Amino acid sequence: MRTSRWSAVLTLALLAGGCSDGGASPGVATAGTPGASAPAAAPSGPSDDPVQRELEFVACMRAAGVADMPDPVPGDRSGRSALLHAMDDLGLGLKDSFQTALDGCTRFLPPGSEPSPRTPDDVTKLRAYAQCMRDNGVADVPDPDPVTGQLNHWLRQDDKAAMAALEKCRNLLPAAPTAGPTP
Repeated sequence: MRTSRWSAVLTLALLAGGCSDGGASPGVATAGTPGASAPAAAPSGPSDDPVQRELEFVACMRAAGVADMPDPVPGDRSGRSALLHAMDDLGLGLKDSFQTALDGCTRFLPPGSEPSPRTPDDVTKLRAYAQCMRDNGVADVPDPDPVTGQLNHWLRQDDKAAMAALEKCRNLLPAAPTAGPTP
């Protein structure tokens, strides 16, 4: 599990791009200018290219009012570098306006890699963790999926009660799984 400055994701899979180059020098990806209108998805849907999809995502976020949404990291082909930088390094995820924009723009992000299935022992540990969180005041933590072990819940770092519960219950979490190949 990873605790970032804005939230701890317990889904065990991270949530997880067309625009012109905006006049940037060759080889440097940009997502257009802040305030530009959201790009329309092509009739066949978002691009298959993760870099192009990330550019569409960044342009959508900016059009939705997140003017300080960073450009993708040059050379990163995950299609998620701008999102990770915005949430982890810039702390934008704490803003309600960011969350609202994210809800409307995630369709542009390429699919993330699937986490490895959890062992029955891990699922038991995750169930104990979820119960501990509920016992310590975070009522909306669900039990993990009994088959995949996914625990679909976010904790905001600015939620002091949730962070206190996390500190009490963190020791119950199994080691984070590794990502499997993207289908």
